[in-house]
Amino acid sequence: MLRSFPFMVLAVLVYAVVIAVMGQPLGREVLGFGLPSGVRFSLTVSELLLFVATIVLFFEVMNAASAKTNSILNHGLSMLVFLASFIAFLLLPAFGTGTFLIITLMCLVDVIAGYSISILTARRDMTFGAQE
Repeated sequence: MLRSFPFMVLAVLVYAVVIAVMGQPLGREVLGFGLPSGVRFSLTVSELLLFVATIVLFFEVMNAASAKTNSILNHGLSMLVFLASFIAFLLLPAFGTGTFLIITLMCLVDVIAGYSISILTARRDMTFGAQE
């Protein structure tokens, strides 16, 4: 059951909780310190959200690489997450930011990668099956 769960929904939910529910500004500094080069490094809420979304996307692509029977359900749910994210980006003011647009594009990459990996895996399986 967990294999069919679209993990990108976690990135969308984290954004919703941090920005829409808690009201944290995207430009608020979360972490800051000086580097040996003399430059001050600062991490904002926006950058932290994108970091989390990138990690989630990695695990989602790794999940898509496993050719299981429930992958079709995962692809369908991932498409729903993308559509919901896109609609939220267009219609909800708190979601109409560049940060959320990038998270929405990550959802799209998840959908495209999932379908592409499934097609390539199926093609490879058919090729190996034909040679036997």
